[in-house]
Amino acid sequence: MFLNCHTYHSLRYGTISVEDLVQLAVDYKLKVLALTDINTVTGIYQFYKLCQERSIKPIVGVDVRVENKQYYICLAKNPKGIAEVNRLLTNYNCEGIEIPKVNPPIENCFVIYSLQNIPEKLLEHEFIGIRENELNLLINPELKSIIHKMVI
Repeated sequence: MFLNCHTYHSLRYGTISVEDLVQLAVDYKLKVLALTDINTVTGIYQFYKLCQERSIKPIVGVDVRVENKQYYICLAKNPKGIAEVNRLLTNYNCEGIEIPKVNPPIENCFVIYSLQNIPEKLLEHEFIGIRENELNLLINPELKSIIHKMVI
């Protein structure tokens, strides 16, 4: 399963359509696929429908960024999770309420941080995402103690 996929709904980052993303998942014989466009959920309904039509389990979420800096990826556990992320983004975009860099007030999502943004305390539903080119960094003793909270 790929945890951080973008479509052209991620303005200036995603280059493919939702249809093309789902077709790539079919081509790769994936059983589960996550859509995490940047600061938007506009593609999730089409994504969800297309995945179900092709027997792929759809996971929806958002890649939360502020001023082009990734804070975390939120993967919804249920519809309440998407509502929580939408509230966070709406409060930021419409009310000017800051998005917390760590430990957002979200309970119905899995939250995945990059190695560059690890909070001092990881909550039960929070994890650290490791990219392929970061695997060699896992020999760091500080990281070994939290390896059980990592996803690749």
